Amino acid sequence: MYRTIVVGTDCSPTADNAVAKAAELAKAVGATVHVVSAYSEPAGSLVASGVGQATPPSWAASEVEDRQGRLNATAEHLRSMGINALARVERGDASTTLVAVAEEVGADLIVVGDRGLKGLRGLLGSVPSSVTRRAPIDVLVVHTS
Repeated sequence: MYRTIVVGTDCSPTADNAVAKAAELAKAVGATVHVVSAYSEPAGSLVASGVGQATPPSWAASEVEDRQGRLNATAEHLRSMGINALARVERGDASTTLVAVAEEVGADLIVVGDRGLKGLRGLLGSVPSSVTRRAPIDVLVVHTS
């Protein structure tokens, strides 16, 4: 069964449903949970950093610290339930980051929430569909809306 679970969150109330599902499963099988949040700058926020180069400005340190604090609180809550939990904030695309962290920690399951987006965003692809395509391990998509 599953021993190491990576769950993605953007710290929104709907993402809490995915974290809760990962916790429920981890509790049942005695797995470790890695609570992961990725951040990236929107494409429109690129700034010139030299001739022909554009680099994204970094998030303010306070924003990253706030996100890490929220994830730490989530991990602490999971630990209070008897679940071994770790939290980390990573810079990068959400789906790429979740798969990379899963590979790094030797996870055997990724849990990700899906709000069931329709329209253009649904056609262009969502984090759950991207993770499912990229991940070499099981992916549990939790409907969060």
